[in-house]
Amino acid sequence: MKLQSALCVAMILASPAVAFAADNDPLLPAPENAVMEPLASHLKINGVDMRAVQFHVGAEEERLRAHFVESCAKLRGSYTENQPRNEHIQGCITPPYSLTSQWHMEGDVAYGTLTSLRMDQKIEHDTLPGDLPLPANARVLQDVESSDGGIRGRVLHVHVDAPATIVHASLNRALQAQRWQPLPTVHNSGSVISMQKGRRRLDIVIGEDGTGKSRLVIVLDQR
Repeated sequence: MKLQSALCVAMILASPAVAFAADNDPLLPAPENAVMEPLASHLKINGVDMRAVQFHVGAEEERLRAHFVESCAKLRGSYTENQPRNEHIQGCITPPYSLTSQWHMEGDVAYGTLTSLRMDQKIEHDTLPGDLPLPANARVLQDVESSDGGIRGRVLHVHVDAPATIVHASLNRALQAQRWQPLPTVHNSGSVISMQKGRRRLDIVIGEDGTGKSRLVIVLDQR
């Protein structure tokens, strides 16, 4: 799964209509000579179906930025731009679609994603697995679901109002009570939990997020 790629949802609007991301949903045009690859055959972020592809291309930073500005103008779209840290996030609203490019430079090569979503679709969150015992005060910040090549994956970014050491210990006990089997990890055992149940794999990275609080990245794969 390629869920580590950065994804940005430019705009999410809910209405009674239901629509799903399709392979023919529009994207901002890729720059010339870009190498393109689908991120997943099916992708849903925070309950919203999306189309997403990743790309890399040799380019000058300012020329690449100008490419997406001009592409949005040709679509007669409403353009937005943000640049957190070293990332470029360029949005183009052409109702009913929200189109986004998100990319960064590594030397003379740009790496990024192009995404498309329909703004008139109904947000539909899938329920979490019953054997994933999140702490009672856990808050899901982001929920990414994908399927590709017979593998279904889910990545959750979760905030918990409890210290990381306590979260790690309680999750370890609760997961084993749900018959998850511990797996060896190459990481610090105090920050990573890896378990397996049948054809399912679970990895949890736990980090401090301020005084007495934790941030979790939970990765679920099922083959």
